[in-house]
Amino acid sequence: MDFLRRTFGLAIGPPVTSGQPDRQSTIVMEDPSLCPRTETVCELARILDEERVVQVRGTPASGKTTLAYLLDRYYHQQNVPSVIIPNWPQDNCHGYANFLVRNANDVGYSFVTTRNLLNCDIVFILDEAQMSYHDLGLWLGFIKTQNDRHFGPRVCIFSSYGSPTGGGDDYNPGSPLGYLGVQKRVSITVSMIQDSPSISLFYNQGEFNEVIQRICSNVRRPLALHQEASDYIYTLTSGHPGAVDAVLDMLQKVYRSKIKHGNISAVEKHHIIFTLNDEEESFRYLAQTGFQRSFVDLRRLTCAAGNVLREVLVNQHIPRDLDNEGIRLCYEKGWLHSEPLDFRADQIVCVFPTRLHAKFVEHYLTDSSVPFPLDKYQTVEALAEAVLRKFSMRNLSSAAQLGTGAVMRPVEAAYQDEFYRALHALLGFSSKISSEWSGSKDGRIDFRIADVNWGIEVLREGNRLTKHCQRFINNGSYTQWIQNGWLQDWLIIDCRTSAPVPYNVPGTKLWRAVFASDFSSIEILDSYNRSLVPRFPLTA
Repeated sequence: MDFLRRTFGLAIGPPVTSGQPDRQSTIVMEDPSLCPRTETVCELARILDEERVVQVRGTPASGKTTLAYLLDRYYHQQNVPSVIIPNWPQDNCHGYANFLVRNANDVGYSFVTTRNLLNCDIVFILDEAQMSYHDLGLWLGFIKTQNDRHFGPRVCIFSSYGSPTGGGDDYNPGSPLGYLGVQKRVSITVSMIQDSPSISLFYNQGEFNEVIQRICSNVRRPLALHQEASDYIYTLTSGHPGAVDAVLDMLQKVYRSKIKHGNISAVEKHHIIFTLNDEEESFRYLAQTGFQRSFVDLRRLTCAAGNVLREVLVNQHIPRDLDNEGIRLCYEKGWLHSEPLDFRADQIVCVFPTRLHAKFVEHYLTDSSVPFPLDKYQTVEALAEAVLRKFSMRNLSSAAQLGTGAVMRPVEAAYQDEFYRALHALLGFSSKISSEWSGSKDGRIDFRIADVNWGIEVLREGNRLTKHCQRFINNGSYTQWIQNGWLQDWLIIDCRTSAPVPYNVPGTKLWRAVFASDFSSIEILDSYNRSLVPRFPLTA
């Protein structure tokens, strides 16, 4: 009830008579930071009105409950009966129909009875619907029936895991669920599958901008934020509602005093990067928010689940094989999000919801007490060559793949993704490897090996080569890290299939990794195009 009052400005309690003094009146407050998500809510309602059943899937703290209440508020404003059911009873001995009717009656819809339930013009919004998967009557009866009709109750299902085509994954053979077509599935981000809804659980760019404006202009907790900093946060969080709130909360705690006392005028992108450089401290701040419940619970983590998370970290995704106990645990706990690759959901993979979740796994599950093998790789160049020899021809030549946030990885990220995979394959998670937080935005160096303070930057076809090289020389953005010892040696690797032009800038530590057009082999050149390592073949 406190949540409803605080978030949606609902007055809960007996009516106040005009004769009572003001101080005894119920105070109704609108949360100034709440984004109404008008376009998303209207489109969700339109789909629900047309399809009768819609499933919204997203991992914990991804904004499901807030979107559910926004949808409920929308229907009330349209004078359409709507009921939110926050959870489903585990021992529903009276049956699903009685439970639905009782919830409708409790909020004043006395016209709903068990006899006329299937013909009532009412909306049922099921939050935490994964708690209902055991109720075969609900799923094989009510939801399956409404899924095939064009009148009667509408059902919006919000769940943290489950089959993309409907409900749980363990129903007995011979009791098929109603098939939820792609047009009835809303995921964390907009799916690339044809005919999928144009909305998602995560904020789109416009909603994110509105959230930033609302939170940063809050008179109680203002936060001056530079536009580049805002863009970086969007890339870092993928628009995940809980992540956006958590990162802004962290920045308010770290920089509010400095802004207040005039030490800085606004939080800029480099301030965010500086804060994130201390990964342990960053996760300590994030743990003080509701977003913490979306991270891996290290107390409940099993060896099998840990191995799964590390595999997703280096390969972007993993097939959703629920016979694998590690995958099932990650899936049901919401540590990974499942996403279909085709409209029938014949192929389903598991991915991290955001880069923050991937970084959490990288920080806590890839650090080891085993020292870096300096006897084998005495220089950053020796390490880089060994990593390049681990590159897979198949991985480089394959089409773009689904990655973090259920978003297709851009083609230009293929070399970085493969370098990260090969680096872990070489070192076997025995060395602390820290990757750039956002995964794509210019921030800090792409890969840093903490044990030896080495850094490696990976480019594609010389893209922004001069800009990247200048970061390491004169007053470049990385020179401070070099001066304070955070970077003691580094290397820029320009991966390409075309012939490079010699690049002569003093102080540049540049390699050109020139691949054959079919990625079957590679030759390593220096910045003057002199051969450093003769061409060698890549494995499949």
